[in-house]
Amino acid sequence: MPETISDTGPVLHLHEIGRLTTLATVSPLIFPSRVWDELRHRGLDEAALHRSGLSFEVSAAIHDLVPGPETLRLQPADIDVFLLAREKGFEPLVLTDDLALRQLLESRGATVAGSIGILIRAFAVGALSPEELATSSEALLEESSLHLSRAFRMYVRKLIADLE
Repeated sequence: MPETISDTGPVLHLHEIGRLTTLATVSPLIFPSRVWDELRHRGLDEAALHRSGLSFEVSAAIHDLVPGPETLRLQPADIDVFLLAREKGFEPLVLTDDLALRQLLESRGATVAGSIGILIRAFAVGALSPEELATSSEALLEESSLHLSRAFRMYVRKLIADLE
């Protein structure tokens, strides 16, 4: 498994639906320090991640890299995710549910996955049954703080139904 850099969203959203363990399929994770601060602010600490079978490291702030104009639409933690991915040649898998960050990373050739992608990956490797995939994806769409358009929700539901 290549390195995996994570933004706040996928970790938070999967935690909200009780599926933090699905991140083990891409562990170990690297959190930029601002992402780690956001996770801790939302009640996710080292113990919670370790209980879920995750290993991770926190990357110190990247002071020698300067964000460019392409990062203007991003939040500070998202900028750090982008800068860390750029520092590593856009080779690591990057986890984010932020559309602007996803588009920027993909335009640079990075491989990006979001919360839905993590659930599908967990299903593909046998960590979730078809029923668990269906209930988890529905919980992600309806019970988590993940914001998706109505059209994308319909797409996700069809995608999951086709996988079962």
